[in-house]
Formats: sequence, C-alpha cells, structure tokens
Amino acid sequence: MHADLRYALDTAYERLKLLEPSPADFASSYALCLGMIMGGRTCGGMSKDEAAAERAHLSMLAALYEIRLLARSDSARQDRRA
Repeated sequence: MHADLRYALDTAYERLKLLEPSPADFASSYALCLGMIMGGRTCGGMSKDEAAAERAHLSMLAALYEIRLLARSDSARQDRRA
C-alpha cells in the first residue's frame, strides 16, 4: 500500500476510534474512509487483498460504534428509571 494512503487511513481510523461523534459525523468519517479505500484500490494505491482487509477493518469500527451507541442508550434509559 502506498505510504501516504496508509497514513491517511490510519489518521481517519483514529478519529473514528477515539472520538464519540454524532451519527452524522461518524457517517461522514465512514464515507471518507470508504472513499479512500475505493479510490486507493482504483488508482493502484493498494492491492485487492489490502482493500478487502481495509473494508473489513472499517466494518469492525462501524460495529463498535453501534455497540457504543446502544450501550449509551441503555445507560441513559437505566438512569431515567433510577
């Protein structure tokens, strides 16, 4: 994978992992990452296997984000009951 592409993806992934973005912010960051992956693959910046691995990583980050949203929602619901 091209070094600049790797750096850009790693930077974008960190934003997705460390921040607690709103759903809209998460969606825009997700779209940016997916665009970099698809563009990198199309332009020859990464191989087919690398692109597949990056899409899997991005999917995992999306799943973790959804889990955090559900956990916060459940926590807020329990706080209201108490």
